[in-house]
Amino acid sequence: MYSILIVDDEAIELETMEHYVPWDKIGITVAGTARNGKEALGKLAELKPDIILTDVRMPIMDGLEFGRRAKQIDKNVKIIYLSGHNEFQYIKAALNIEATGYLLKPIDMEELLSLLEKVKKKCEEDQLADQGGDWVREKLMMRIIREPDQEKRYDYTRQWALSAADFIESKPYAAVYATFDLPPAYPNAAALPSSPAATDRTELFRSVARQKLDSYVIVEAEPNAIFVLFQWKSEQRAAQSAADFWELFREQAAPADGSQMTIGLSNPFIGFHQIWEAYLQARSCNDEKFYKLNGGVITTNDLKPYKQKDEDGEQAAARLASSIQSGDAEQLALQLEAFFQTIRDERIDRNYAIRTILRLLTALEQHFSMLLAGSLKELLLMDHWKEISSMSSAAHIQAYVSHFCDEMRKAASERDVDRNQSVADQIVKLIGERYHLPLTVEEIAKEVYLSPNYIRTIFKEKMGETILDYLTKIRMNRAADLLKDKSLKVREVAHNVGYENVSYFCSIFQKHRGSTPNEYRKMYL
Repeated sequence: MYSILIVDDEAIELETMEHYVPWDKIGITVAGTARNGKEALGKLAELKPDIILTDVRMPIMDGLEFGRRAKQIDKNVKIIYLSGHNEFQYIKAALNIEATGYLLKPIDMEELLSLLEKVKKKCEEDQLADQGGDWVREKLMMRIIREPDQEKRYDYTRQWALSAADFIESKPYAAVYATFDLPPAYPNAAALPSSPAATDRTELFRSVARQKLDSYVIVEAEPNAIFVLFQWKSEQRAAQSAADFWELFREQAAPADGSQMTIGLSNPFIGFHQIWEAYLQARSCNDEKFYKLNGGVITTNDLKPYKQKDEDGEQAAARLASSIQSGDAEQLALQLEAFFQTIRDERIDRNYAIRTILRLLTALEQHFSMLLAGSLKELLLMDHWKEISSMSSAAHIQAYVSHFCDEMRKAASERDVDRNQSVADQIVKLIGERYHLPLTVEEIAKEVYLSPNYIRTIFKEKMGETILDYLTKIRMNRAADLLKDKSLKVREVAHNVGYENVSYFCSIFQKHRGSTPNEYRKMYL
């Protein structure tokens, strides 16, 4: 932002200009105020304003004298004079000391704002003139590609053309928009290196450009993004196409950090007034990487229409939920690949694709709400839109969704493991309480509200033996204890451990203990 010093001997005028002009909106900050030229001159060295807005007629030191002295201190400061008198001598005096503007009181706000925009532009031009040639070209190019206002872009383009004498306006030029992305993975093991590595990449582009291109300007358009405007050497244009050249460059300049380089290449343009269009076209080509799995050189020939339609995220979520619930990691991966392949093949517009994916994630969250509220609270707190809206490709979003689903699959499997152990523990407790009754697997299944076959599988998995084997073991252990009591007959012992048929009890006991009940009693008593 530029700074301004306001000078006026009228308190009301001074307060109005300080507080009621929308300085922030026009990119200017009020550095300070003063009531006369002498006071303002004392503040000038300290505040170092870019612009001075001063009344002409003031006591002690008028505005014109103040302006002359201010220019002696800072020749670049821009001065706007205010006066209630439309008198030629004041205007002439103001022009003699290089006034940037002259306004009559009362101030017309639109006239003031219009003049301030012109003054700001003059400040920018002076700053650029003080810098080196390459810096000027790059600074202006950054302003061209970032400026939304067409008239201002044309003005920056005119200034850039004056600074870029090596570019020939009648000769074709093209634009490149190159980006660097980590391979699709979530969470990434490491982030892309910041400024030092980005600077290295920019310098690498410059070193190749010096060898291969007639004229070029290279800027770091965004973090991990480089914009190049270039014209070719004549002999090179005859030898290979621009796409071939940049593909070879991409291979030779493969980033050491493992990131994927994608180069969007515009068509040739003639006339500097089309630089903005070349930039937009190169970015559009680069945006095509949303549908690709790896980096590459993308030209306008690779662009195809997008489909603005919503996919059925709810049905896909239902299929994924089934695989998550069953713990089938392979099936889960296949379903996700099919879902995202459809987005790529159908070329679903990025915004529609993201909307569909958000619906899918929301449906999964609702399905596994209890799970997320328990062991997966960190997943519940994830802002899916914030995470995926900044991702460069469908493949990166797929890695994110895959991670989310796989974490739920693991948690669901762990929950099922814990639940199965709980079922096995219930069966053990039930057998301990009712072993003396004619207990069956079917009766146990009813008690735990599961099917007989399911509890057979769970129990064998958790206890390493069948329910019947465990029940028999508990009964035989208890029978061995009871046989130590001589007052109990073998028939009574059999009945006490759940056997009505004494002969069957005796045969089972002999199988487990290697002796009949009577022989066991004689051996140990």
